[in-house]
Amino acid sequence: MPGRDSEGLQTWNPSVGLHFKPAAKKRESYGGIIGALQDLQSGSGNKVKSYPENFAGIIAAIQDLILSGKTTGSDTGVKPPGGDIIINPDTGVPDWIITEEPLNGQLWFDTRQGRLMVWETDDWYQTNGADGLPIVTDDGMAPGVEYVVPGQFWYDAQNNNLYIYAGESHTDGTPVWRLIADLDQDFIQTTATLPLAAIGPRVTSLEDYAYLPDPDISEGNMLVQKDFNEWVFQSLVNLDVGLETLRPVLISDTPPPSDDPDKPLIAGQLWYDTETLELSIWYEDDNSSQWVPTSVSYAIDEQLLPLEAALATETRLREQAIHNLYEMLENFDVTDNAEIAHLGNLITALEAKVDRKPVVDMTGYVTSDDYSTATSQLISRLVSLETATPDYSSLVSNTELEEQHAYIGSVIASKATPADVAAVAAQIPDVSNFLVQQDVVDAIANITTEYLPRTGGVLTGSFQLQKNDYALPSLDFSGASWYSKCAFQFTANAPTPANTKFGTTENPWEYAWEFGADEDFCWIYNDTNKVFSITKEGPACSTLYLGDIGDNTNNGRVIHNKIDVKERLHTYQSAFESIRQAVSSSTDYVSLKSGLLTALANV
Repeated sequence: MPGRDSEGLQTWNPSVGLHFKPAAKKRESYGGIIGALQDLQSGSGNKVKSYPENFAGIIAAIQDLILSGKTTGSDTGVKPPGGDIIINPDTGVPDWIITEEPLNGQLWFDTRQGRLMVWETDDWYQTNGADGLPIVTDDGMAPGVEYVVPGQFWYDAQNNNLYIYAGESHTDGTPVWRLIADLDQDFIQTTATLPLAAIGPRVTSLEDYAYLPDPDISEGNMLVQKDFNEWVFQSLVNLDVGLETLRPVLISDTPPPSDDPDKPLIAGQLWYDTETLELSIWYEDDNSSQWVPTSVSYAIDEQLLPLEAALATETRLREQAIHNLYEMLENFDVTDNAEIAHLGNLITALEAKVDRKPVVDMTGYVTSDDYSTATSQLISRLVSLETATPDYSSLVSNTELEEQHAYIGSVIASKATPADVAAVAAQIPDVSNFLVQQDVVDAIANITTEYLPRTGGVLTGSFQLQKNDYALPSLDFSGASWYSKCAFQFTANAPTPANTKFGTTENPWEYAWEFGADEDFCWIYNDTNKVFSITKEGPACSTLYLGDIGDNTNNGRVIHNKIDVKERLHTYQSAFESIRQAVSSSTDYVSLKSGLLTALANV
């Protein structure tokens, strides 16, 4: 609370440095705000860090305070936090999958049942005991439950009656069920027959209007609910009449007279002085009565003017600095665009020059060195042949030739005669329509001409790849890095032609989608839900998660310690807006601290 100095002016003494002593000297600056946050860190037993005494330091200290103070919290909804419902593809039934295990002690209020649950070790447990759901039967027989929870309901659907478990019978230990509602109105309990637990007097007629009527204390006059209802109704009537003449607050610039017989003052009467802007109450004791002030109003706008001026100056300077930063970024962007356009023109000219260069087929030529070597070898061989001595070792004599001729004649005589061959030939079937090996070779050669040439062509059908060795790639461009350059090319569904290429580039280790128009590279779920998109403006996604990625299961991706970046940034943005509002509207340290704690309550 503010105090007063020797001149009667209000002064504040912020409690900074109670736990972190260095902060006590900085309570009149941004360092005082940081010191208050450091006090909270130190008072909670956390490690205290140092921060720059500006808005960035304040934000960092708040974020560290939020992280260090993160404990088990609470949540509400039809589903508990930290998981989701996934349909089991094998059984077709829903399964509860835990994506982020709650902390022990975390609370969740189940809005379906109106029950408060707490997480402990491996599951959610009801905090106020397992009261159980009502048991429903349709045969009129009491439920055959071995252990019944105290207070358990049983609904007899056959007779439309509702019972409550009242314990076990003292004679045979069987469950005792008490009827509490007969929905068919076979037995109706009214206020005229409902007995009161506490019997009291009945109301009597009154001569004056007291706030509560003086009840008749005759015995036996207030036994049922009807008697009590009459007394309550008469009490409300008397209260309404008694309050008709009550003046809650008198407003005037002079004190109301205390001796007016038509409007006597009663203890507790309020009077607001329009001259001094004070609220007073009429007080009476044993020997005196007077007006006692209850509040005093003072204007503090003049004392807030220096703070408002300082905030306005700080705001203007920061807006100017941000504006200058935007101008610098725009100037850099314009310069870079000119350089990029110039480089693009140079690349286009170079590509055109390379395309105009003719391609010479050198397969039919040899080098001069190869030609000289081959000529020298031929001349040397001719000279060797001309000067060589004949070798007759491989020739035979006439005698040896005659012996071979006689032998061949004897062999021929033992073979079939032409007549024999003709007889056999007559029995050989006609093979003129049969294919020979050359026909097969020609057909194989025509495959690459009539179907898909080895050097490329237009495919009007589609390929279905069924690999026998799953370790091998279906399409392999790994023979050389330039094999993968422009490996694929696509044309977008657009009002103007736009081609997109994918493959390696001239830059080391780089694979790229190369495009030059308004192409949109997307991941689309179920043909309608676009979950990720990349255009010339950059990447975009509807939701972004951060976490530790585990091994996939039959249900797909598994993320541990998952953080919803979109939800978290929205929470931080709301907190920062609230912090800015708290800093703007605060008039002292106490109100600033209260505003900051309120802003951080939901972070």
